[in-house]
Amino acid sequence: MRLGKESLRYFIQFVGIVFLCLAITACPPVTKKPVAKKPKPRQEQVHEKPKEVTRPAAPSPTQAMTLQRKASARLVEKGVLELNSKNYEQAAQIFQDAVNVDASNGMAYYYLAMTDAHLSQPDTALGLLDKAESLLRNDQYWMGKIEELRASIAGEKTPAIQPPAVFDQY
Repeated sequence: MRLGKESLRYFIQFVGIVFLCLAITACPPVTKKPVAKKPKPRQEQVHEKPKEVTRPAAPSPTQAMTLQRKASARLVEKGVLELNSKNYEQAAQIFQDAVNVDASNGMAYYYLAMTDAHLSQPDTALGLLDKAESLLRNDQYWMGKIEELRASIAGEKTPAIQPPAVFDQY
């Protein structure tokens, strides 16, 4: 079978297109190269430390104790107001909260003992006075108050309520 000139030309074009398609698919894909940025003119360089992102530090044990002591002292002041108003159950709860916040607050134990004395719980009051005494043994004023309250409980006298000297110690 013989092809004419025109048919031969179409055949060559067809083979050329197929060859071109095969050549294109065999080539690796072209990736764009990043454009290089022009360097900035050299200036005096200032070296800054990178900014650090930090969390606030946890309070030290001393700071935490101070915060607990202040919170406990506020509760003692609030409890004394209730004690002066003769709200003994409410005062006892507040003083117990003060002891729970800061177990080393001798004044909270003293006032809790006073409240228990008013609530006719002398045995509990004497135990609380022992704890207050162990915590306040270096303070002559409070040692005198503890002895007065202890004598008052033993003699069945109603103890006198004194406002706390809370911030004198802190």
